[in-house]
Amino acid sequence: MKRLAVLFLFVGVMLSAQNNRVIYEYRFAPDSIKTDSLKTEWMYLDITKKGSKFYSKSTFESDSIVQESIKKQLASGTRNVSISRQRQGGEINYEVEKNYPDYKTYLIANIGNDAYKVLEDRKINWKISPEKKQLGEFKVQKATTDFAGRMWTAWFTTDVPIQDGPYKFSGLPGLIVEIYDQTGSHKMELKGLKKIQEIKTEELNTQGKDIPFTRKKPLEVNRQQYVKQLKQYENDPVQGMRELLSRPNSKVKINMGGKEISDPAEILRAMEQNAKEEMARNNNKIEKQP
Repeated sequence: MKRLAVLFLFVGVMLSAQNNRVIYEYRFAPDSIKTDSLKTEWMYLDITKKGSKFYSKSTFESDSIVQESIKKQLASGTRNVSISRQRQGGEINYEVEKNYPDYKTYLIANIGNDAYKVLEDRKINWKISPEKKQLGEFKVQKATTDFAGRMWTAWFTTDVPIQDGPYKFSGLPGLIVEIYDQTGSHKMELKGLKKIQEIKTEELNTQGKDIPFTRKKPLEVNRQQYVKQLKQYENDPVQGMRELLSRPNSKVKINMGGKEISDPAEILRAMEQNAKEEMARNNNKIEKQP
């Protein structure tokens, strides 16, 4: 929290601007068996007059590099597009958008090769406590809630007139400075505030090609539909890729762990093994009940 001492001086300036960024440090244990082995991800909460967007800094940067690589390959006229699956950091692949002033909340997440925009239909009911304390430069107050299978404790400040917070959390009379679940395996802590220019996400023109691992316009679904797709993916994680590779003249070459793979059967085996290993490693998701 020491870094806030300098950043806090600029809060007044920041709040007068249209676009602001709240920087959170997210510490989490992906594996419920190894709760003492925490990983760290830097998360951005970008705020405009229309709403906010919460996403991973590393994932955004990594995806931008992949998009640029694909764009150059398409511009060169190549028939086969090579995609690297190597990533530095960026383990948080979802985004959360909130619309102001009603705070309608959406989860944007990928399941396999498909993207979904999921409307959150569960209200977060906060219980505000009279307990207060000092966190860095901020005077904060305690609030608790039970959401998606976890008990959460939040500390919010009215020093910053933003009624928002990381992930899907909002609805308190101020900005959430710190929030953690009862098990201690998920914790988000405010580390910085700054003014930013509006970031526009460019939609890649794939020239009619269905290219895996690229940003796609998400399909809007309700939560029940999303959970159904999630369960189908867990049972068969390569269904979407199998359908893509079965199309006439479909050629895909991917790079996994430094090895280029172009044989369809080998791609499916490698992707299925990778997906199952990843699901086994990440069994302690932020929502126990999606």
